[in-house]
Amino acid sequence: MIIDTLKATNSVMLDSIQVTNNKQAAKIFKEQIIALGSCTPTLEQLLNIITALRDKQIAPGILTAELKETLQTSVDNCGEKTHDHTLDAATVQALKNAIDLCKTSTESAWKAAADKQCMTVIGSLRSLKSLLPNKKEADELLESLGNAKAKMPTSAKRIDDFLGKVTRGKEIVDGLHLDDEVENFINKVKIQKATVSDLTPHILKWLKANDLMNTMKVRF
Repeated sequence: MIIDTLKATNSVMLDSIQVTNNKQAAKIFKEQIIALGSCTPTLEQLLNIITALRDKQIAPGILTAELKETLQTSVDNCGEKTHDHTLDAATVQALKNAIDLCKTSTESAWKAAADKQCMTVIGSLRSLKSLLPNKKEADELLESLGNAKAKMPTSAKRIDDFLGKVTRGKEIVDGLHLDDEVENFINKVKIQKATVSDLTPHILKWLKANDLMNTMKVRF
């Protein structure tokens, strides 16, 4: 009788330990599923941005073979361990690390590509702003382009907005109808080296066409 009671008690204790272990395992698994779930939107957004940059030929080579393999392996491991309920913190962290590598690579590629896209436009707007009829628009474009190239876009729409502003900047500069003679004249004016002899018929025509006759002043 005593032996039977001891056996029954032992059995209950073993069942209790197993339940406790199962609950603990379930808790850990749940925590990692939540952590994994927080990675998914970030990864999806990042891949969408990388795809958009590639499709628009702005930065086509962000995902190198090595980076792609690292990311794919991490995703596959998370998928397998989620399926068999063995997902652990190390596996989720490996995915987070792979995402961080992709993000760093994307940010670097974006800054380089964006700078290349808008560098000439920004330089032209800054140097020619005093000649532009709408200085406020030029200031707004300069601020917007500066902010955009400094921070990675969060969507394909943001990329399109950036490219649209670059195009608008080019249109503003092109609206001045600059040629070599005009650019040479403007450069001389900036360094106060322009003379009356530089006011050729072509320059005077350009000044009139751009309503700049009263902007330039003659100094002795």
